[in-house]
Order: sequence, then C-alpha cells, then structure tokens
Amino acid sequence: MIQVQALCFSHPGGIAALREVDLRIQPGARVAIVGANGSGKTTLARCLNGLHRPEAGEVLVDGLSTSEAQALFAIRQLVGMVFQNPDDQLVSTQVETEIAFGLENIGLDPRLMRERVDEALRQFHLEPYRRHPPHHLSGGEKQRVAIAAAVALRPRYLVLDEPTALLDPRSQHEVSGLLASLRDQFGIATIHITQLPGEAAQTERVLVMHQGRLLADGPPGRIFGDAQLLREAGLEAPFASALGLAVARRTGTALPAALHLEELADALAALPLRPTSPPADEPATSAPAHAKLAIRHLSHGYDAGLPTYHGVLDAVDLEVPPGSLLALLGPSGSGKTTLAQHFNGLIKPQSGQVLLDDQDIWLAPDQIAGVRRRVGLVFQFPELQLFEETLEQDVAFGPRNLGVGPPQLQAQVDRALELVDLPRAQFGKRPPLSLSGGEKRRAALAGVLAMDPEVLVLDEPTAGLDPRSTQHLTELFRQFRAEGKTLVLIAHDMDLVAELATHVAVLGQGRLQLCGPARQILTHPDFSRHSGLEAPAAVRLMQALSARGVAVPGGVLRFSEAVDFLAAALSPEG
Repeated sequence: MIQVQALCFSHPGGIAALREVDLRIQPGARVAIVGANGSGKTTLARCLNGLHRPEAGEVLVDGLSTSEAQALFAIRQLVGMVFQNPDDQLVSTQVETEIAFGLENIGLDPRLMRERVDEALRQFHLEPYRRHPPHHLSGGEKQRVAIAAAVALRPRYLVLDEPTALLDPRSQHEVSGLLASLRDQFGIATIHITQLPGEAAQTERVLVMHQGRLLADGPPGRIFGDAQLLREAGLEAPFASALGLAVARRTGTALPAALHLEELADALAALPLRPTSPPADEPATSAPAHAKLAIRHLSHGYDAGLPTYHGVLDAVDLEVPPGSLLALLGPSGSGKTTLAQHFNGLIKPQSGQVLLDDQDIWLAPDQIAGVRRRVGLVFQFPELQLFEETLEQDVAFGPRNLGVGPPQLQAQVDRALELVDLPRAQFGKRPPLSLSGGEKRRAALAGVLAMDPEVLVLDEPTAGLDPRSTQHLTELFRQFRAEGKTLVLIAHDMDLVAELATHVAVLGQGRLQLCGPARQILTHPDFSRHSGLEAPAAVRLMQALSARGVAVPGGVLRFSEAVDFLAAALSPEG
C-alpha cells in the first residue's frame, strides 16, 4: 500500500506545492489524479517514488519511507514512473536497449529480459522501431517507448504523468486499454495523472487536486456529476456528461446520466427525438489569390545514407490560406512535427520548397533569420525553448535581439505574458523551469508572441493544459485570426480542432491523405478510415445515433451544435 500522511512540499523560493495531503492507494488500484495546472499533481507523483522528499509529513510504500535514503532503491523498483516529457527518461541509442536498460539494472536473467523486451515491443506497436534511435522518433512514439520500458520492469505501482497527451486518439485508447489490463495481467496498480476527463472516467477512483490540497476523492460518476466541484477545481466533465449538463441548462430536461459516449447514445436512442435541421453553413469566402505558406513537393528523412534511414515526408504539397487556421493532423509518427519545423526554416528541405508569400524561404539562406521573425514556432516540448533565469527575461530575449528598446520591450513582454495568462507581477521573476508543465507551454507561447509574428505554428499547444487554460488559448487563437494572422495547429485533440480549424490536412505514411475545409473533412463518413484518427466527439455521437436508427442532421461538428441538435430534438412540436 502507498500511504501519504500530512504531506507538504514547497518548490525553491517557498512556492507551496502540496499542503497536508492524506491518501491511501491499495495494490491493484486504478486511480486517476486530475486538477488544474499548478494544482500539485506532478509534485505529488514525484513524491510517491522519492524523487521529491517530503518537507513535512510522510510517504510510505509498502512500509518503506521515502525520507530514508537507504530505502529509495527498493521504493523505485516498487513504484515505476513515466514522466510528462519522455525525453526526461530516454537514455539509450536504440529502442530495444532502452526497454532493456532498467531490466539490466535490476539484474534480470537475460532470457527473461529478452522475453520482456519482445513482449513490450509487441504490446506497444514498436517492433518496426526496434533498432531506431529513440531521439529520432516522434513525441508520441517516444512516449510509447517510455511507457513500454516502465511496464517491462513490472513495478507494483505505476505512476504516469500525462502519458497520452502526445498520442493520437487511437493510440490513447490503446494505451488506456493496456493500463486497464495491467492489474489483471501483472497485478500493477496505476496512478494516472491526466487532463482528459474521458480517461479519468475509465478508472475506479478519481482524486481531485486543487491549490496543493486533495479537494475530492471518489468514483468517476460522483466526481464528474458534481458541477459545483468541477467549477471550483477548474475541470470539465467527459463529453457525454458535459453534453447532458448543457442540454439540461438549455431546456430544463435532464438527460440520463452517462460518462461514456456509447452510454449516452443508448439513452438518447430510447427517447422521442424529432428531426431537426443541419447547422448553418459558415459564410462563404472567396479563394485567396495566393497562399500565405506553401509546401511544394517536399521530402525529408533522417539518417540519410545510413542503414537506419527513416523517411518521414514524401513529396508533400500543401497550401495554407492567409488568415486561416489549418489543423495539421495525423497518427503519431506521421511527420507533422518534421513538416512544422520546415515552415520557419529550422529544417532545410532535402528536396522541394517552402514558400512564404510566394517566396522560397531558402532563396537567400543568409536571411533565414528574417523568416523566423515572421513565422513563429512553439515547440511540442516547451522546455526546449525556455532557458533564461526568469520568465520575463526569457520572453524578452527575442524582441531584445531584434533591437527593441527598453520602453517598448517592457510593453511587448507585458502584453505577451498577459495574453497567455501569466502576468508579470505574479510570474515574471520565477525561473521558467520551475513552472508546471501547462505553465511552461504558455510561457513558450509568450516568448513567440513577443516577436509579433505573421504566422504562428503551434505543435500540440494544449497538451497537458487544464480546461481553463485551453479555453483561454482557444479564444486567443480566434483573436489572432481576427487580427489577420495565419495559424498552423498540430493537435491530437479533435474537439479543439473542430472548434478552431478552418481547414484540415491529414498526414499519413509521409504523404498528404486528406485536405480541405474543416467541416467537409471532419464530418466525412470515411474520415476515420482514411486518416487513422477518431472524428470529434460530436461527430461520433451523431454516427452512433444514426447507427441506432435515429434521424440526425448532417454536418454536426462542434459541441455547441450537438447541444443545439438535442435541445431542438427534445423540444415539443411547434
């Protein structure tokens, strides 16, 4: 059993992260920890295996105290850990040796070690990458390697900090299903930190962290059915529950309680739903005379000329209209991040062209810095672009190097920090790497916004963000479009894509599989088959209802449109 007793912990500078936390986790348990960014989730996770030592209180793992240095080796064999950023724990030069690394350290018999490595490669669909360097894999593939290595060690407890944030929806379901099976297969308890309410709803127990305290502890149905608790903690319910609450607020009619989409579809199919009209089309816009960004026959791969050569992009052609928000989608490892890094010249094409306002950005290589001022890129892992001693210095770095003077510089830094909800008065003097994972993402975005780019390329900007921060960025991206900026968004959050995207491009196997207006692509009946992705939840609900014989309107894409449909379908005639 893991026992946490009156646990307190503060970060350097006296920033309180945990306050008097008490909890018990039994062997074989399936627990989710949820909470807003900065609520203490990751700090609590690091306390469970002794990476952080208690400032006050105690953590006991099967009777061993994390405060005793001589017990830490045994504790870390009992409590495995998968970090939020897989780069923090990948150390080997090949995927198979990465999985074997921990097994070698505990002295496992070589024959059994080989069996476990092969099993992990198979379970996590990593066999094609057996001899690939982990650092050449996509973010989602790296995360699968990190999880596979942790599971291969057969810990008694496995702590996972946002393990699916970088995975495509199908991979998320596969990993969630595997985590659910760990108890039955190996007796492993899972403590799963997540911002995805649908994942938390699949566990048996949900812990809600708020401002360093354990605010609530209970089964998913009770936690996600408590609207006041969710508001207080800054959380949201799973799609099915949230839709029921929204329809009840609109119509006064309570829908049957449901945590999962299929449950909701079953309940709705039993109700008398009258036919409704499809959502109104967005106003038609004339085609622009030219693309803001364009890719022409672009190809790229890694380890050229070596046996480990890995082709990523193959003759890709793509146009991004000015003032649009293009969602760049695809399964993990499909080349999205590699393509994004071509947009502002971080990677030079091995063949093909990148055009900005019809000009090849590599026509004058000595002027590529000017391209990077116009095309801002927010990395998938924000730690890669945070390096100064304080947040305000980090955000000021770009404009200062452009020659912006003190009065204007301070104004630009203040505006960028306010835009991402990290005001200078509260966060300016804090070291960037002391921020929570979600705060780091917003800090990295602030550093790019301070440069005032024309084009903003965002690689998984909301991964690991709480609902409030995600909603804040959603409104911010809409504001940027209203100001005439062009955005490219890489995301696995299909509901976010449904809300924001004007256009969608889907990569797969190095090629462009689908491309067009967002509603046309995302609501197409064969979207999942062609893309290897899940459609947005509202689309999947309409498909589930249609499969149950319910007459549904075509084109329903967004949460608000699903609410409109149900409110109209449940209303009396006339």
